[in-house]
Amino acid sequence: MDDTDIAGGVPFAATNHRRVVSSIALLGVATLGAKSISLVRDLFVANSLGVGDDLDAYLVAMVLPSYAVVVLAHAFGSGFVPTYVRVWQHSGLAAAQRLAGGILTLAILILTAVTLIVAAASPRLLPVIGLGFPASKIELAWDLSYLVVGMIVAAGVSAVVAAILNAHERFIPVALAPAVIPLGTLAVFLLWAERAGVYALAAGTLVGFVLEGLLLVAAAWWLRLLPWPHFHWREREISAVGRQYLPVMLGGVLMSSSLVIDQAMAASLGSGDVSVLHYGGKLISVVLAVVAISLSTVLFPRFAHLIAAGRARELMRTFTLYAGGIVLLSLPGIAILALFSEPLVRLLFERGAFTPEATLAVSRVQMWLLLQIPFYVVVMLGARVLSALDANATLLRISALNVAVNVVGNYLLMRQFGVSGIAMATSVMYLVATIATLLAIRARIADRT
Repeated sequence: MDDTDIAGGVPFAATNHRRVVSSIALLGVATLGAKSISLVRDLFVANSLGVGDDLDAYLVAMVLPSYAVVVLAHAFGSGFVPTYVRVWQHSGLAAAQRLAGGILTLAILILTAVTLIVAAASPRLLPVIGLGFPASKIELAWDLSYLVVGMIVAAGVSAVVAAILNAHERFIPVALAPAVIPLGTLAVFLLWAERAGVYALAAGTLVGFVLEGLLLVAAAWWLRLLPWPHFHWREREISAVGRQYLPVMLGGVLMSSSLVIDQAMAASLGSGDVSVLHYGGKLISVVLAVVAISLSTVLFPRFAHLIAAGRARELMRTFTLYAGGIVLLSLPGIAILALFSEPLVRLLFERGAFTPEATLAVSRVQMWLLLQIPFYVVVMLGARVLSALDANATLLRISALNVAVNVVGNYLLMRQFGVSGIAMATSVMYLVATIATLLAIRARIADRT
């Protein structure tokens, strides 16, 4: 493959900013649509369950499967895309598709094994995660965990197929597919909530993840990008993906540990605090998905292409331009959201079982979480740069630093500010991660030039 656009055939130039911005905008709109549907689901759940024990139990039941998904699935693209692009560039699309087929088969086997392990380990681990929960609440979390654990395989398959689509810059199916998760969840919840309560929420979650996987597989098949599953143990490229993926996965273990730690420490504060932390991050997750994830998804394949072509300086200029621009543009929006934090929470959630007291608590958490946005943007984009530079081991060290900062920050701040202190610690963690990421990129680029 020559110096062409990896979406196919069109001359590629990293400085073609209009095309990049157009892709980011399209992906952002699609992501916003998906996240809006997720927010609608949360409105119905808040109205029905509020911030009580049932939702706390569901959120704790989701910790281990979500942890596995983040570690095994969400980190997959960072290890896979650079190798896929390199194989495509040097050996052709057929060789890259053979690599993808082997990876898909291996992923299914590993994900199935992990699902069984998580299901077996849940009775021992959930009491630790739900520290401070009464026995009845832990038993409810156990029951719910068996309903949602199957999402690990579904999300893993989705991640492999999504990485292939992203490598070809087919971003829209990847952005739209997550919308079926809240759609499936909401459909099952609305149909069965009166009879099954929170069990309907757990069952709907599994249905949503399965539908997402089916939609992505259908999109890849339609675009003729779906690989035929197979496996050859001696394929050198599979080993290359493994070498890049392993440190990213371990980094995911550490970073996801921060989420588990946050949940566990919030659970120790009292009834409803896990739910308060959950709702406090809802609007933030929409902003981060639309801005940071859209930006990093579009630019990551281009970063990989630039490194494969030996254009490290151009990669650095591209990173600096987009990261700096997004950070500057985000500051006024953060100020506005912080100013109207409480009215927004009241408008979105305060009805039914969601009380005015819950609104006040959630708005405080939301306000502190808003501060992480510019730092999160830089860290997400910087992580893609380091992955393109084959510096995933560096990401692992940064992740270890983040966990240490998060634990210490949580311990110190929650004693003074309760669950809001956990939100403060999260923003501090991303500030430290930003500094570490920028220093690592500077050092790695210097080695390349």
